[in-house]
Amino acid sequence: MRELIVAGVGPGAEEQTTSAVRAVIRVADCVVAAPRHLSLAEGHPNIITLGGFRTTFDKMEAQEGSVVVLVSGDPGLYSLLPLLMRHFPGVPLRVLPGVSSLQCLCAAVGETWQDAAVLSGHGRPLFAHRFLNTVERSRLTVLFCGEECSPRWACEKLSEAVGDLGRRVEAAVGERLSYPDQRVTCGTPKELMSRDYDPLSLLLVRNPEPWISPRHLRDVDFERGNVPMTHGEVRAAILERLDLTPGTVLWDVGAGTGSVAASAALDCPDSEVHAIECAPAALELIERNRTKFRLHNLTVHAGRVSSLIKELPVPTHVFIGGSGGELGDVLSSLADMKVPVRVLISAVTLGTLAKATALLSSDPWENLEAVQIAVSVSRPLGRNLLMAARNPVTLLCADSYPHSEEAGE
Repeated sequence: MRELIVAGVGPGAEEQTTSAVRAVIRVADCVVAAPRHLSLAEGHPNIITLGGFRTTFDKMEAQEGSVVVLVSGDPGLYSLLPLLMRHFPGVPLRVLPGVSSLQCLCAAVGETWQDAAVLSGHGRPLFAHRFLNTVERSRLTVLFCGEECSPRWACEKLSEAVGDLGRRVEAAVGERLSYPDQRVTCGTPKELMSRDYDPLSLLLVRNPEPWISPRHLRDVDFERGNVPMTHGEVRAAILERLDLTPGTVLWDVGAGTGSVAASAALDCPDSEVHAIECAPAALELIERNRTKFRLHNLTVHAGRVSSLIKELPVPTHVFIGGSGGELGDVLSSLADMKVPVRVLISAVTLGTLAKATALLSSDPWENLEAVQIAVSVSRPLGRNLLMAARNPVTLLCADSYPHSEEAGE
């Protein structure tokens, strides 16, 4: 292949294809097009119909001249461009822009999109919490919908979201954009979720008051009540050792007020955080803090972890702030999952410290480390300040690396 050209053909209607793209189709030695775009290359002597990627790429490699690949909309928005660049790294590349369906929908509703957050659920996974957190924090969100993440799915998630998010936003669904039967439907998520839409629709969500979340949560920020809370200095050390990244799944066992769970959810909004608690007063506080900080990636579970363990998603990280006497059973269940897990245990009493140390010193736990945090904070004493010590907290962290049964270990 002498040259690879990736050309955006617009949202669908032929009149939206630019003259530059039409010209390159005429002179290219080979045209690769999906079935819906074949009419744009009608009459060309050498056409490859886009099918399975491996087969299509093999046919492209066999070409000696220039190859133009037609992609929907604009190549810069959720197209084959990244995949083609990875597969043909040594081939000279030219990209021709096209009109995106995003532009068509924004134009139809009279909206600018320079600050839009753009997501896709078309042919790729999109978790509900990522969609909701994006809408919560953005003035404008545009979602490329698919079969799994349809406009109905998105509007249902908005309507169910914490903090009445669905009542605070307005939405528009664009179907068959650029075609003569184009349809744009506007309304609230609750109004729009009762309808069916074209599988390749776009959803636009306006949020007139985007949430500006705090960078860090202080102790005074939380709804407290009489439930024990992990204080800020200890929370910072916990988050540092958990080292959450996008896509991780954290269990907060014995969540109390939810201060660790809420801080983790805020610190890594593309993670899943599950707060597990059995005390009614604590559950109420977790829900209040979840709503206060608009944490769509935080889910609250009522009950003991031993009774919930089969219902919870498989974790990558587990923080145990209180196990209710089930520490051994919890660690045993995690070990039985046969997946790598990072566990962090907070020990306040010597009994918990001794038990946790013993349990994490045996297989499959490795890399055990401990840090003890002793904090003193000021309190008024007349016109002066007195430093008052808090109870020291020991954090024990370990990783499980289950041995492969196939390797005979």
